[in-house]
Amino acid sequence: MARSTQKPPRQGGLSRISATVTLALWQLRLTWRLLLVSGAGVVAAVILVCTVPLYSQVAMSAGLRATLNTSDNATITVHSVAHLISRSATQKVAGQIQRELQQNLGEQLAGSQFSVQSPALAYGQHGDEIQLSGWSMQSTSGNVHVLEGRLPQDGGATLEIALTPEAAKNLNLTVGSTLSVTMPFLDANDHEVLEPLPLHVVGIFSPNSPSNNYWHGTSFASVLQGKQGALYPVLASSENYLTILETTSNTASGGNPQNGTSFENPTDLFWYYTIDTAHLDINHLDALSSGLSNVLASINNQPVADPFVDKTSSTGPSDLVSSYNSGIAVVRIPLLSLAYLIAGLMLFFVSLMTDLLVDRQSESIAVLRSRGASRQQIFSSLATQSIWVGIIALLVGPLLSILVARFLAQVTLSPTDQGALNVILADPISTALSLYLEALATVVVSILAMVFAINRASRLDVLALRRESSRSAGGPAWLRMGLDVLAGVIALTGYGFSVYITSPGITSVSVRVLILPPMTLVGAIFLLLGCMLLFLRLFPFILDLLSNLAVRRRGVTSMLAVAQMARAPRQSLRMTLLLALAVAFGIFSLVFSASQAQRIPTVAAYQVGADFSGTYAANSPLSPLSISQQEAQFAHIPGVTSASVGYTSQTRGAENGIDASIELRAVDANTFAKTGIWSTQDSSQSLNTLMQQLVRQRDAAIGQGVVPAIVDAAAWKTLSLSPGAPFSLDDLSGTVNYIALGEIDHIPTVNDSADASGTSDYVAQGGVLVDFTTYQSVLHAATQGQATTPGQATIPPLAPSTVWLSTQDDAGSLANVRSALAGGTRHLLDVNDRRNLASVMSNDPLSLALLGVLAIGTVTALLLGLLGNLTVSWLSARSRLINFAVMRALGTAPRQIASILTYEQIIVYATAIGLGVAFGMLLSFLVLPAFVFTSSAGGLAGGTGVFYVTQSVPPLLIAVPVLLIGLAVGLLVAVCIVALGMMIRVVSRPALSSMLRLSGD
Repeated sequence: MARSTQKPPRQGGLSRISATVTLALWQLRLTWRLLLVSGAGVVAAVILVCTVPLYSQVAMSAGLRATLNTSDNATITVHSVAHLISRSATQKVAGQIQRELQQNLGEQLAGSQFSVQSPALAYGQHGDEIQLSGWSMQSTSGNVHVLEGRLPQDGGATLEIALTPEAAKNLNLTVGSTLSVTMPFLDANDHEVLEPLPLHVVGIFSPNSPSNNYWHGTSFASVLQGKQGALYPVLASSENYLTILETTSNTASGGNPQNGTSFENPTDLFWYYTIDTAHLDINHLDALSSGLSNVLASINNQPVADPFVDKTSSTGPSDLVSSYNSGIAVVRIPLLSLAYLIAGLMLFFVSLMTDLLVDRQSESIAVLRSRGASRQQIFSSLATQSIWVGIIALLVGPLLSILVARFLAQVTLSPTDQGALNVILADPISTALSLYLEALATVVVSILAMVFAINRASRLDVLALRRESSRSAGGPAWLRMGLDVLAGVIALTGYGFSVYITSPGITSVSVRVLILPPMTLVGAIFLLLGCMLLFLRLFPFILDLLSNLAVRRRGVTSMLAVAQMARAPRQSLRMTLLLALAVAFGIFSLVFSASQAQRIPTVAAYQVGADFSGTYAANSPLSPLSISQQEAQFAHIPGVTSASVGYTSQTRGAENGIDASIELRAVDANTFAKTGIWSTQDSSQSLNTLMQQLVRQRDAAIGQGVVPAIVDAAAWKTLSLSPGAPFSLDDLSGTVNYIALGEIDHIPTVNDSADASGTSDYVAQGGVLVDFTTYQSVLHAATQGQATTPGQATIPPLAPSTVWLSTQDDAGSLANVRSALAGGTRHLLDVNDRRNLASVMSNDPLSLALLGVLAIGTVTALLLGLLGNLTVSWLSARSRLINFAVMRALGTAPRQIASILTYEQIIVYATAIGLGVAFGMLLSFLVLPAFVFTSSAGGLAGGTGVFYVTQSVPPLLIAVPVLLIGLAVGLLVAVCIVALGMMIRVVSRPALSSMLRLSGD
């Protein structure tokens, strides 16, 4: 029969696509398990990359809301003074302010309030005065408790008022009483004109909470006026007040308000505009910051063209928002850097799974190639699977990330902060769509990693694949080209540059605080990369060395195990690196959490200096008492174990041309040792020893006119001191001579640095600790010596200004102390509560955002690492079943085969543990001291000042023993046992035929 010369028809484009899809589906039935694991890695990477911005958005929004909701910080206050009451003029000013606010802030405002405050109006014969406080009665009704009568009404011909019980009792007034006060005016010739102003008492009330933000600091408590009389604020309707006072103003001006008549003391007008914190989104922080700045500048700089009302000032949280914005910048870069680092680890897992997927199909690829399938068809079929995995991850990842972010927020944030979830849950679809840029980038990178592995495998024929599986013919391209050496040089250079650029004195304090964490992280990653590349180069030589040592030993199991790994070290190397990196990141994350938990009370104690601290009010009744009497007053508070008073001040260098800010702490050396909280990081000597030195030299120092001083390291360097060296400092009280007793590391409550000069930030350049009695006596003698003018008044001795308290820990004692310091004769200003500060820092959303990202990254990396190693171990055992069958046929016992696998696993897991511990400790020691993200009352503790005194906190003080034993050893040993158990079960099959049949499945 003649041979047919007809050529087969050429396949069209659709036919080629159909063949590729068919081939991909056929391969999917064989390898769907591995593809599922690889796809899980891609989805996990997408979820993490999308979760980080969502969770950080929630946490940072919660932090911003909490910051603004504290102490009425969410209010923009505009203050004007009215020379006469004119409703039209008041409405004109309100309209102008409203236009400015709407133009710059728009929907970021929640509402407004208006309040009017009259001058003090004389009442009665005992020097008492009444101040009218006008508010909107519609909103006030929910913020007061009416005890008798009712609240004032907006209408009426008489000005209605409501009194507090204290005012009603002291003024002998009841509901229904009518009293008359006079409103003083000045005519055009500055002659006083008194107009009667009748007031009708319609109710007695008490504010629900005097500290409620509704009142914006307005208090209805009476204020003593000298020895006799008091000022009594009373509640009135703002509408009624404007109506009645406009009529009174017209009467005083004779019906012509333009004739120059005005109030003798003007009336204060307040407009309060509240920021809508319930819907505040961190993404709108820049707009809020610029809008606030524009509003305040515009209102303050544009005068009101009205003869009745002068606009004087406006205040708002502009500086607070700007400070928070700076803190966000400090946190955001490391947050994203860690997220990308974890995502890179997951993509490494994807690359490993893809290699296993390709290796698993090596025999199928060889058969297809032998039957005429082109390399393009094989590549397209495998790439199609990868693309579908990427598409699924792109569709599912952003949606799942919203659930993950919600779960993290509910677990980590406090219930009051979880309201910020509305920034991502209000419109989940829009939220998910906003993440597709990050998701697409992650999917593209993962697909490229998978395509690279597929392309490399599709280039090899069946002989090359088998030769590669039995013994690696050569190292990877980057190793043959020496790129690891180049990468190591770049890594060391980058790390050295990061160390240099962040060194003190190179950049300003604020810039250094901003760039130090990301630069340190990048430098540490470079160094870690260099170490990893060095290990990749040395690992084959280590296996060859172990193989040579195993040959010299008795027994064949260890020799076969090491020889097999030395011939084909690729999979063992990847298994080792995958699990080592997962363990390293887990150690770093948990060490960070442990060091943060240890650092919070340390920072709180350093900020306060004791359990409680505060400053005296200017007219405190305790000021005339002696030091011991003042301390006794505080020591009598139930729960207080010790009290110490002193004086704090900012001083300047006064000699040798030194112009440096030095913080002064003058304490009672007799009691401060029992009150203050110091650690070994502050001084190697105990606080009691330091105080005894000051007490012993007290008498001699007073006689010599010098003050013995204990100087911290920053001041020691700034002033160029030596033991026994004299120096002088200036403060508001005068110039004082000191003598340096010794140097210590830090003085608690002093946030300083010797390298802070030349910057726009105020950072003290040192701190000095002295005895208050010595300082008071020397300063008094110096100032008295200057008062030589006859008849000049004697200057009183310096009075204490600060109190430190040591208290018990139980809730009842703390409640007693906080209540006593909030009012009464022992009232203190600017009270610092160490325990409350530590609680606030522990629940700070900014810190929790970083901890949450580390937590989810650690769990995901460990799970994928363990899953990857289990998969590799299982497939490695299955791929060698024919070899095991031959060994069984030659008389090898199942226990010996199991021992071979055991040796291999021991080498892999032991190396992974060692590398994981080394990499984790290296990352922790390099990165953690720069990751200062604990918020305090003054803002981020990573800001200027606090950073210098907290960077020396040892990060591994608590976590290393627990982590190394509990995490690395526990998890890895458990995985090793599971993997070995599965493999021993496989290789212990008694029949050769069963092994051959299993290998062909």
